[in-house]
Amino acid sequence: MMNIVTKLERARIIDALEDAGFTVQPGPDGVVFVGEDDGSADMVSLLKARTGIDNTIFVSTKGFAQHAPRIKIAIDPPHTLNAASAKASMAIHDFSVRGDDVPSHVVEQAKQFIEHNRATLLDYWDCKISTEDLIDRLKKPGQ
Repeated sequence: MMNIVTKLERARIIDALEDAGFTVQPGPDGVVFVGEDDGSADMVSLLKARTGIDNTIFVSTKGFAQHAPRIKIAIDPPHTLNAASAKASMAIHDFSVRGDDVPSHVVEQAKQFIEHNRATLLDYWDCKISTEDLIDRLKKPGQ
């Protein structure tokens, strides 16, 4: 029998709640607790000139997030600077993708970007470096 968390993940409800600024946590007996995020995570929008990725990406610090480190990829529109637009998430540790469909070439670009910048992305996630330091340290694949 599938638990409620798995059902919500498959229905993309957890992604939608997280994208709307809520923290979602599995609780005892598979109950899901949803709490409003206080917005204390920093997020930066990065364009192709900085990343080599065709779509805008969003990189954030951990804040009060209850998920693994990840980047977000703008989907509709793909070049927006609005973090509230349709997007997908890619985990930094295993490249798993959740959310809206990401074109395969953008998935590959994002994987290469993460591989070249994993340490920097994780330092930013863990609030060890500033947004300015993040931007200065990022490398496009091939650099």
